[in-house]
Amino acid sequence: MALSLHALSPGLGHAWERASPRERAMIVGAAVVVALAVLWTWVWQPINADIARLQRDLPRAHSVLATARAQANALAALQRTSASAKSTDPRAAVERVLAERGLRPAVTALDVQDGRVRLTFAAVRFDALIALLDALARTDGLRAVDAVLAARVEPGTVRAELTLAR
Repeated sequence: MALSLHALSPGLGHAWERASPRERAMIVGAAVVVALAVLWTWVWQPINADIARLQRDLPRAHSVLATARAQANALAALQRTSASAKSTDPRAAVERVLAERGLRPAVTALDVQDGRVRLTFAAVRFDALIALLDALARTDGLRAVDAVLAARVEPGTVRAELTLAR
């Protein structure tokens, strides 16, 4: 199944036959130049643009990787710390950390059931709540397994219902 100029266009086939060898060479040369221009536009330029973009994005990717590795190491350290929890009574641990942080007066309900501690704060500063959760996780291996937070009118203050467990 050979494709010929006559099959594409009879007029094009006749023009090719009438052309001199010099004209044929010029037509082939022009077709090669057009083909190279098309390749450069649709292949080479996008490749170069992608290479430049990747070189530009590489430092950021290295930074993200370093951050992810640091977080993985911190998580592993946190798991090792929680494995050796100091207190066996979760209520005592929560009471101790609440007292250390000065948050005991802010607690409106504290209940222990099935090894889970349920805490309710009517109003507590969000940053103090996060510090409390971090301290409980680091010192006693207690983590929030359920949390309901609602913004309060006072900026930076939330209503919090937490369930903590090991």
